[in-house]
Amino acid sequence: MKHLDQNINNFIISPLFLLLLIAGIMAVVTFFFLLQFRKTPGVKYWLIWQIATAIWAFTYAFEFAATDIETKIMWSKFSYFGIVYGPVSFFFFSLAFSSKFKYLKKKYVIGTFAFASLFILFPFTNDWHHLHWRSYSINPETNATDYVYGPLFWIMTGLAYLALVSGIVNIALLYFRLSAYYRRQITLLLVASVFPIVGNVIYIFHINPLPGFDWTPFTFLLTGILIAINISHFKMFDLVPIGRNKLFDILPDPILIVDNRKRIADFNPAMKRLIEFDDQEMVGKSVEEIFPKWKKMIRKIMEISDFQTIISQEIDGKTCYFDLSSLSLFAYGNHSNGRLIVLKDVTRRIRADEEITETHINLINEIQEKEKLIHDLDAFSHTVAHDLKGMLGAIVSASSIIKTGVDDMSRDELLEINDLISQSATKTIQITNELLTLASVREQEIKMTTVNMQAVVQEAMFRLKDVISDNGAEIILPESWSEALGYEAWLEEVWLNYISNAIKYGGIPPRIQIGSDILPDNRVKFWIKDNGAGLSADDIDLLFTKFTRLDTLRAEGHGLGLSIVKRIMEKLDGEAGVESENIPGEGSTFYFILPMR
Repeated sequence: MKHLDQNINNFIISPLFLLLLIAGIMAVVTFFFLLQFRKTPGVKYWLIWQIATAIWAFTYAFEFAATDIETKIMWSKFSYFGIVYGPVSFFFFSLAFSSKFKYLKKKYVIGTFAFASLFILFPFTNDWHHLHWRSYSINPETNATDYVYGPLFWIMTGLAYLALVSGIVNIALLYFRLSAYYRRQITLLLVASVFPIVGNVIYIFHINPLPGFDWTPFTFLLTGILIAINISHFKMFDLVPIGRNKLFDILPDPILIVDNRKRIADFNPAMKRLIEFDDQEMVGKSVEEIFPKWKKMIRKIMEISDFQTIISQEIDGKTCYFDLSSLSLFAYGNHSNGRLIVLKDVTRRIRADEEITETHINLINEIQEKEKLIHDLDAFSHTVAHDLKGMLGAIVSASSIIKTGVDDMSRDELLEINDLISQSATKTIQITNELLTLASVREQEIKMTTVNMQAVVQEAMFRLKDVISDNGAEIILPESWSEALGYEAWLEEVWLNYISNAIKYGGIPPRIQIGSDILPDNRVKFWIKDNGAGLSADDIDLLFTKFTRLDTLRAEGHGLGLSIVKRIMEKLDGEAGVESENIPGEGSTFYFILPMR
């Protein structure tokens, strides 16, 4: 090539010089071409890379062309503005391209460039310390500069290689995470990134076909061409992995990518917050291993192209609900290579629906309760009102008799009328108290606790001691009581009704047995058995439903008692009932069931 060289003012104009100038010009052209994408994350670092490339190519071109050592060393010193900043800017570009934005804080970027700037000072101050170049000379055959490097050069070179290799690794990792379309972009970018390293290794380690010539700036020409192809043909900055990864990371909905072998290929930060695995543990693991409770659903996801369902997940001790959607991912040729799983948080909607449902149920229950009340009041009008009217009528009549004939009546007659008034008033008060009890059961909210049933029964018997004594009733109590949950004040009313009914409708004299049994479903059945005539099936159907008094000949009453029992059991999550074979002397067994403690 020597016959093509020309000497101009101590510079040799050779084809290699021209190629280096072309490489620098290509870097400048690429810089201006990339300016239109400057707002895309990461492009500003590639712009610095291109300026550094241009500086390196131009300064080395004039260093290579210079014929005296002083001029060569001057241009070589200025070339370090490109040599130092190029690898650093490429490293930061790779971080942005792979969406590792947490490492791109301003303090980190400024600090790194400031540290790199120290290595620019070393060649400019080499005459004082000779730690960058120990010596240098001109190769007479190629006119290139032969250097004997010092320790500072090797430190700088090691750090530059570390930055370049780290950047290449960051980009290479994306190759395994993205679709085939992006892999073509990444492949070209990787090839473009490797060329400068190869050229520099050839130069530094003297495996050079042209001894002394630094191929590194020249390889940037190839890098620039490949980047231009990547941008123009594959639209690298139209919708690049930068945008894809940024969008992937900031989406609030958890996203999971699973390959056809059910292995986790990728996930976003929102998905990571749902589980307690770090990045290294998740990627590559079976999704069934990470989500063992999803095994059946995962099979459906892998079998059905478009799958959708609602799932629940515990987060910070609270149950959250997600609308899970699964879509097939297709590579070129319409070949499915995995599944995209997206979870949309629908907790608020589900809970709102639950509140609406609960409100609807409460409304239905309230309507049913009102209907029961209307039904009860209707039955009351046919039974209790008649009894109250008779008792109040007796009181009024007796009062009138006393008023009109008090002067003609004997003391015994007056006492008899007084007893009639007292009995009628007592019965009226009893009905009123039972109506108040019924009303309180409907409205009062109570807390269920463990009941001392023995004490409750004893209190009910104490209230009925006169009735028990007058009828000569025998009551047999159990030796021990099963424990259950309930409300003692209400249960006393239940036993009061059951015991008084057993005395009224039992044999003569009444013989009553009380006991309890533990049921297989962990509930307790309390019962009371009399020795009366028993009840027919028709009679049993009437009980607990209306204000019914069955035996009007033998027993006095108004039919409120069993209605109260039924309402109490409903409020205590229990149930009440009666068993009878309708055999005289065998009587009936009334019972109520409560949950165990």
